[in-house]
Amino acid sequence: MDFWLVVLVIGLCLVFTFTNGLQDGSSVTAGIIASRALSPARTVLMVAAAEFLGAMFGGSAVANTIGSITSWPKDKTILPVLAAGILAAILWNFLTKVLRFPSSSTHALVGGILGALFAAGGTKYIVWGHFAFEDSSGIAKVILSLFASPLLGFVFGYLLLHLATFLLLRATQKINVWLKWGQCLSVSLLAFGHGANDPQKTMGIILLALNASGFYQGQEIPFWVRLACGMSIVLGVFSLAPGIVKRVGTGIYRIRTLHGFILEAASGLIVLFSSVTGCPVATSQVVASTVIGVGSGERFKDVRWLVAKDILISWLLTIPCSAIFAYCLYICVFRWLG
Repeated sequence: MDFWLVVLVIGLCLVFTFTNGLQDGSSVTAGIIASRALSPARTVLMVAAAEFLGAMFGGSAVANTIGSITSWPKDKTILPVLAAGILAAILWNFLTKVLRFPSSSTHALVGGILGALFAAGGTKYIVWGHFAFEDSSGIAKVILSLFASPLLGFVFGYLLLHLATFLLLRATQKINVWLKWGQCLSVSLLAFGHGANDPQKTMGIILLALNASGFYQGQEIPFWVRLACGMSIVLGVFSLAPGIVKRVGTGIYRIRTLHGFILEAASGLIVLFSSVTGCPVATSQVVASTVIGVGSGERFKDVRWLVAKDILISWLLTIPCSAIFAYCLYICVFRWLG
């Protein structure tokens, strides 16, 4: 039974990573596709390659953060808890895909794990941690990362748009050719950062499951785990969700070449920095908030605030809804497996 529970957790982690690539990968590609700097097919190939490289060479800081949110003893009893939490996150990701909301896969995962932990042991095994500018920990670090990163995206998008407008005041239309090449670099940076951040969350859970079951006792992420998660997120990117691409690329604000370059560069720097410092961020949140910042910087009234409101609502609902899903799944199904 222990072996099959570990297989179940790993399988669910890979499915979740696939849905993450589907959700967030669609947001990553939205800017360059909307600005028509590159065709959708070439964009997907470029983004998928950068995502895979990020997963393979992006370090382990985020995985360590995810592993630190629970103090559950390292034994097999945690396996049904992890399974319930991940399955809840998967269900929420597919639901929001149907509704065409660029919701946060990271929010869904955090909410799912918290809901399952609460169902299994109350708050006893949840590491709340503490807020500190230089040394946050536990759930506090995760929550701080999730809510601070979209604000940074908005501010960076707004300020960089004004800076670029000033610097390019006398530029001719020929500058668009260079900006399109710049977008190839900026979207690759964003995709690498996303690949370095999001697959690590499931890598951390797989490592937790392997340690708890006794099948692996090391603290380094095994190569096969990195490879499997990297391939899963690539498959998710290849299964692009056109509804999310359209909603982020044109639904919030009409993205043109300059906007695309700015939003990808700003989002990429935020996500990459977060990966290095071990902060699990929601890439789709960062991208969408940067689009809002760029649009506000150019023409505030042209931002489709009703669409932005719908996205905000989906973000606010994700953690509690996925937590409720996980709670019900554990109570009704997975607790009997434990």
